[in-house]
Amino acid sequence: MGEIVKMPQLGETVTEGTILRWLVSVGDEVKEDDPILEISTDKVDTEVPSPFSGKVTSLLVEEGETVEVGVGLMELGGDDSIKEEAAKVVEEAIKVELPKEDLTSNIESSKTDIVAKAPKDLKLSPIVRKLAGDNSIDLTQVTGTGKNKRITRKDIEALLKSEPAPSVPEKNPQEEKLVSSENDKQKVTSTGSIPRLRKRIAENMILSKQTSAHVMTSVEVDYENISVLRNKVKGEFKQKEGFSLTFLPFISVATINALREFPVVNSSFDLENNTHDLHDFINLGIAVDLNREGLLVGTIKDSDSFNLRGLARKITEVSSILRNKEYGLEDVTGSTFTISNNGSFNSFITSPIINQPNVAILSTESIKKKPVVIESADGSDSIAIRNTGVLSLTWDHRVFDGSTALLFLNSIKDKLENHPWADDLN
Repeated sequence: MGEIVKMPQLGETVTEGTILRWLVSVGDEVKEDDPILEISTDKVDTEVPSPFSGKVTSLLVEEGETVEVGVGLMELGGDDSIKEEAAKVVEEAIKVELPKEDLTSNIESSKTDIVAKAPKDLKLSPIVRKLAGDNSIDLTQVTGTGKNKRITRKDIEALLKSEPAPSVPEKNPQEEKLVSSENDKQKVTSTGSIPRLRKRIAENMILSKQTSAHVMTSVEVDYENISVLRNKVKGEFKQKEGFSLTFLPFISVATINALREFPVVNSSFDLENNTHDLHDFINLGIAVDLNREGLLVGTIKDSDSFNLRGLARKITEVSSILRNKEYGLEDVTGSTFTISNNGSFNSFITSPIINQPNVAILSTESIKKKPVVIESADGSDSIAIRNTGVLSLTWDHRVFDGSTALLFLNSIKDKLENHPWADDLN
């Protein structure tokens, strides 16, 4: 009996994937862990290895189709009789149910014609069938662009997006001349279709805003002590490590310390399923700009196990992997809290969107010199030039309240301003 390779669960929030390219054909022999196809999800494009060894006897899904987790993709090692039997089962499972012939005189004749023309054995993937049913689509009006004119998800989406062109009222010659003159002054530049990464980002941002009750809270931090330390050690550090020592590792260590103190900020919240998971591990997500082509969150697993130097190395390593497009699924999934380093682009204050399923995200803003009032031990005040910057926390008000958000932020602030950081670099 043959083995069915199914759409894998590529990340805890991934529910479906699009088949980009098959790497095998019917008749090929594959070994366990050989790459068999490329899949695109809302997280990453990745190759999927075969969980079994055997001969490819059937490809069940076409390139370009989007399928849910658990749907069969390919059969290995099946014989013809099993294949024919499986095909009948699949055919029955995806057959479109047509209205029964219990038609009354009140039903419009056009609807009767549609029922008569509808194919009796129309085959659809589960995603396409659900999409068509949810939107009451007349499948006789859809032209399939898949193999053997099979209707794909893209065909349904194209039909949903299409709208009849509005009628254009007639204009007199003088009006047309004015409109033409005005249009000559305006030129529209099209960038073509939306890139796959940009589309995934757009979908994830909308999902996050629809899911979490976003609130933003900020505190100002005095980075002077860290700035003085960096200036002292930056030459030796770069020579030894091969990269520059930025403020981000200091902020990351302080954040990890605060997450231990306030575990509710390092959690996942699912209102629909009535679950709230406080994680006993800290997987720090670092948002990385991909040369303005998009933004991905790289994950540093068990980040609380690293010291300051080690975390600085991991941040540099993850950023390099993502920018060079050398990352895998494990590099961009599984974060429990995220930091977005907007200060590297000279930001003042930012309200980032939460990286689901996290419940908060920290934005590091630009650090600049400014006059600050300093209170001495005897209570007298003086003005000094100090390196300061804002830390902004976007948090999910469903999960905790402003008191927790501010206590968490002030814990980070206190450690950044008062911790003996020189000891961490020795």
